[in-house]
Amino acid sequence: MSKTCGFFGNATIWNEEEVAIKLRSVLIDLITNKGVDTFYVGVKGQFDTLAHKTVAGLNTQYPHIKIMLVLAYNKDLERCAYPFNDFYFPPYSERGYKRWSIIRRNEWVIEACDYIISCNQYQGRAYDFCQKAKRKEKIVIEL
Repeated sequence: MSKTCGFFGNATIWNEEEVAIKLRSVLIDLITNKGVDTFYVGVKGQFDTLAHKTVAGLNTQYPHIKIMLVLAYNKDLERCAYPFNDFYFPPYSERGYKRWSIIRRNEWVIEACDYIISCNQYQGRAYDFCQKAKRKEKIVIEL
């Protein structure tokens, strides 16, 4: 049975090289041992970019995996620098106050994913969403 994974992280990563090594290792474990084959990635911050780049790099080694962009805004599709299989706009993501779009996107990721990989180097909104995912009994892997 296929499993899904999403990502939450801060906009800035202080030790990107170290995080990249950990992320790749965790992703390989999820793909080879946990049956994860669909990855929901964003395009907003440095961790989103790192996650997308890393999953895209693993796609050559594991061609069965799928990369899905989950976007908060229509214009985010233009920001995507790495390959993906498809994209999705959560319901009501572009209605109302601009910040609500990101909140709706992140809430959708929590509901859609079996696993969440997080890189929270300080307690901000990404940290809050990881706590929410844990309350919903999702498996949160902290880098």
